[in-house]
Amino acid sequence: MELCKEYGKLHFNTHEFTVYDDEGFSGGNADRPQFKKMMKDAKAKKFDVLICYRLDRISRNISDFTKLVEILQKHDITFVSIKEQFDTSTPMGRAMMYIALVFAQLERETIAERIRDNMMQLARTGRWLGGNTPLGFKSEAIIYYDNHMNKKKMYQLTPIPQELETVKVIYERYSELDSLTQLESWCLENNMKSKKDKSFDKSAIKLILTNPVYAVADEVLYNYFYRLEMDIASNKESFDGKYGVLVYNKKQEKKGVSSKLKHYSEWVVAISKHKGVIPSLDWIRVQNQLKVNSKKAPRGVNSRIALLTPLLVCGSCGSKLKVTYKVKEGEVLHHYYKCTLKERSRGSLCTTKNLNGKQAEEIVFIELKKFSASSSKLYDELYKKRASLSNVVETQHNKRVLLENQINHHKQTISTLALKLAENKGTTADKYIMEEIEKIDLKITELKKELEELMDHSQSIHLETTNLQVVKSLLKKFPVLLDEAAFDEKKKILQMIIKSIIWNGEQLEINVHGSN
Repeated sequence: MELCKEYGKLHFNTHEFTVYDDEGFSGGNADRPQFKKMMKDAKAKKFDVLICYRLDRISRNISDFTKLVEILQKHDITFVSIKEQFDTSTPMGRAMMYIALVFAQLERETIAERIRDNMMQLARTGRWLGGNTPLGFKSEAIIYYDNHMNKKKMYQLTPIPQELETVKVIYERYSELDSLTQLESWCLENNMKSKKDKSFDKSAIKLILTNPVYAVADEVLYNYFYRLEMDIASNKESFDGKYGVLVYNKKQEKKGVSSKLKHYSEWVVAISKHKGVIPSLDWIRVQNQLKVNSKKAPRGVNSRIALLTPLLVCGSCGSKLKVTYKVKEGEVLHHYYKCTLKERSRGSLCTTKNLNGKQAEEIVFIELKKFSASSSKLYDELYKKRASLSNVVETQHNKRVLLENQINHHKQTISTLALKLAENKGTTADKYIMEEIEKIDLKITELKKELEELMDHSQSIHLETTNLQVVKSLLKKFPVLLDEAAFDEKKKILQMIIKSIIWNGEQLEINVHGSN
């Protein structure tokens, strides 16, 4: 930081600095609080020169860095990296910087690819490579010696008998019930629990039913994988019915993106050290059942009738309510809302009455029309809440000014101490001055953190104030909007006004945003 300031003073005659320091964040992550603030300030032309000590401190991604440079150039801001001696005020400086970044990214990608290749080689040995262990197993370390008699450690799956009994029951019941929905209800009724002591839902059950880890590795299973063109790492003779298998490289792993299954040809299958528990023919039969049933699964009624679906909550168990339609010859006769836990458990865990859809919607509309009157208690409450938030904003503004003043004061103290340090270089005082600078620098870091938290809270308060104004405006216009708006618009308006609607089997409780 001090080197950057010295460089600015020496080469640009700059004496005013703004520091953007994302401590604890990697330069490969563009979603950094101070980095985003810096980009925002650049667009507002709050500085003329951007100086960093080293290129990878600001960005390790070509795409992100290119965007940064484009923004800086657009707003006539010079970029300097001290370590690499790059200066974007010259064409050669820009070219050299891009070249350096390309090679840096190439090196990182090469290392990452090498790690992936190494992991795939390890996978072919059938060892457990980490992650969430499947129900019925735990990960256990095994010590062994390699060809050079070096002591090594590897992991394998070892059985948890009680959990494996649950797995066997799930496979047996699915074969009998032939339905994930019915199996989910059966599990809830019989209080079946997952590894984390949670009730099974359909997705968790399907994950168990489709996991090859439970299948006995015999010739039948080998032929099944072979027909699907999977990459089988173990030879056919090792599929002798004694062990199970592990499958690797099944999903596409990307940050911030939900993982999708890869094509079967990319899956890697290897004989594992654990024993399979589900006979191969039974496991394959379940896979075929799942495929057939997925095609038979009924499609939801595409009706633009139910307006309250995302807002309704069961007052007994806290579950969401879903809409159910009574259909005859493709025509919806009526609809009602039903607790999802009640449906899943077939009434064993929740018995809340179903809610008549049309009646519920009429009640909500009537109540919101009452709220729309400027004389209503709700309208007054929203007004008071907004006034209260305004007071909070003012208090936070005063605190922000105080924190900024304290930070500036400490910075000035460090500048004074830095001059004294230069004067007393090599003396006994040198050590004590440095210790004092470090203490004050730590205080600055703590104050900055407090200021950042305050700014985040201020932003949320500002957003809440804006939302309250939107709610008030929508409530005032609600009678007109209800008559004129299309179905999708009505649904959005309701979600903007209402936080939740609780149904306890007898009454509806409407919770409006910003109201108690």
